[in-house]
Amino acid sequence: MFSTRIFGRTACFLSTIFCILTIVVVSSASARTPSEKIFPDSTKGFLAIRNLKELGEQWSKTQIGTLLNDPIMDEFKKDLRKQLNSRMEESFGLTLDGIEQLPSGEVAVGMIAIPNQVPGYVFTMDITDRLKEAEDYLKRLTDKLIGVGVKRTTEQYKEQKIVILAFPERSLSTKDNPKPKAPQPATAESIDRFAYYFIKDNHLIVSDQKELLKLISDRLGNPSGKSLADVEDYQVIQKRCLDDMPKDSEPLIRWYLEPLNYGESIRTLMRGSIAEKRKNKPSVFTILKQQGFDAVRGIGGVVSIKAEDKETVYRVFVYTKKPYKLAMQMFVFPDATNFALPNWMPSDLARCTVLFVDPLAIFDHFGTLFDALVMQGETGAWNDIIKGIEVDPYGPQINIREEILVNLGQRVLSMSKYALPITPASESIVVAVELKEGKDQNMIKALKKLFENDHEMQPIKHGSYILWQRIPAEEVIQPFSGSGLSGVPSLVSTAPTTGVKTVQVAANSQEMDPPPVFPDGAVTVAKGCLFVSTNGEYLKTILDRLDSEQQSIIENIKNEPEYKEVDKIFANMGITDKPHFLQFFSRTDKTLQPTYELVRQGRMPQSQAVLNKLINALFAPEDDKGVRPQSFDGKNLPEFEKVSRYFGQSGFYGISEENGYFFKGFLLEKKDEDKIGPNRTIEEKLPEEKSVQ
Repeated sequence: MFSTRIFGRTACFLSTIFCILTIVVVSSASARTPSEKIFPDSTKGFLAIRNLKELGEQWSKTQIGTLLNDPIMDEFKKDLRKQLNSRMEESFGLTLDGIEQLPSGEVAVGMIAIPNQVPGYVFTMDITDRLKEAEDYLKRLTDKLIGVGVKRTTEQYKEQKIVILAFPERSLSTKDNPKPKAPQPATAESIDRFAYYFIKDNHLIVSDQKELLKLISDRLGNPSGKSLADVEDYQVIQKRCLDDMPKDSEPLIRWYLEPLNYGESIRTLMRGSIAEKRKNKPSVFTILKQQGFDAVRGIGGVVSIKAEDKETVYRVFVYTKKPYKLAMQMFVFPDATNFALPNWMPSDLARCTVLFVDPLAIFDHFGTLFDALVMQGETGAWNDIIKGIEVDPYGPQINIREEILVNLGQRVLSMSKYALPITPASESIVVAVELKEGKDQNMIKALKKLFENDHEMQPIKHGSYILWQRIPAEEVIQPFSGSGLSGVPSLVSTAPTTGVKTVQVAANSQEMDPPPVFPDGAVTVAKGCLFVSTNGEYLKTILDRLDSEQQSIIENIKNEPEYKEVDKIFANMGITDKPHFLQFFSRTDKTLQPTYELVRQGRMPQSQAVLNKLINALFAPEDDKGVRPQSFDGKNLPEFEKVSRYFGQSGFYGISEENGYFFKGFLLEKKDEDKIGPNRTIEEKLPEEKSVQ
């Protein structure tokens, strides 16, 4: 319950800002003071919008802004607004209905974590020339909240009056009782949360922690101590991003995050059963710091809307300090210039990526992270497992590093598409890791050695290739075979049954293994690459292309107009011949369609997409079978075919630098010729196309 609530508060701020972009109409004065000078140096997460009016105007010029003003979106916008109002009011006591008219300049939100104090959020809004409107709105709001059980009090801090709203606990909805109970009037025993606000120096300030509100009050009146603007990490990140922008231009949005400190602050706010279970355990963020990830000092960037002849342009810098230690040493991204796509990549991809990594660096430095996170600090467990795979008489008896990893090159190709109709299992991903020259047979032999005694992986002949594919079959419970090394079980079963799915169970336990991450996964070697896929059937279509030279040359992603346009922009940015480690292309309409449809169906948390699995792992309640509740009801979204024409293609690239990693990306307008595609309805097709059908 807690993780969903805390994540919801963060998402609520960002969702509110997004919603404001589509509907806000405000005056044009600028903020007197940049928000990073108001926020203290203990700010761990920060987002600022320079001017809402300008941002709203620029946003309305984009295709997505045009879509949100399309009458087909009216019902959804009305419903979304209602949901956002409810969430904002529950968390902070504010609603969109009032605050959208208040800002006259900069709006910002930040997470502040001061040592020995409870961390919290602060929301700041420049209301120059809107003071009367702000005071009237807050009076109307508090009168309304008092009517539903909220207790309003005031407190004097120096010369500043702070308004305090005490919210009574609201019973959570359940499957049997989907409608929450109405709150009862707040009492000392029933108070669930507080919201605090004041108006000072043409700013409206809101927070969920009183001490933070006092801190901001002091900083507005007579700033003392360092601000976020004085933090070296923030300065370096913003400078790197701003230096890449055209001269005399300013971003509309800027943001900053100390990832581990922000995560630790969120964990501090935990309460209830989850907090009780975790209170005596080291947090994942503490472990990551111990594993060297504190080398990532900060992440941040800037965003421009309808700028540089693009819909949006964003720049991100990950600021790190060397030397790296322990698991952080996995992150070696060699810059290269070989980003040409192979002919066998299909033309109908939703997205594709070229990435350069160091496989041996990943393998050699992963062990300590595995021991700390997975084995809860059991030193040497990873090495024992790897050694067990090599020497266990019931295992594959393979040296993972010397028989598999040394054959891998540094170039990794990734591609994905989505099967229609959209379901939680629509996503198919194929990753191809280029092998070192002449290492194909070495890898083929290694795969056979690794999988031939694994009863869940079966060799499937497809043309001239052998795929090792997981074949779902009748479940048979078999005990683990012991490796004899520190009690670490073998990674394969000793069960003699062939073609039968084996569910391994510890000999002295009734706990079954979790379901496989990719139940239909497959792996093979072909044309100098190790292919790994989440879907064996999709991998077979790629292999067919390898043997169809004429089709591969003509019908590949390189010849698609959308890809050519993105590739041309990369060239104009000067990175085509400049070494970098990452290049990404996406047809945004195809990439967004699965998420859009699943949100519309109310099934987004059930998605089997890799990103969604990660989000579930981080935020799903422990008692809900690993699936989080869906944040927003999307039943009023129109059919995707009616909105797909508003989503163009996008791209981004990444460069390794001495003090971190720089990323730059963009979203393009979908041109008229691009809109004539597979997503068009029959009514939109040309007359000759209709006659053919």
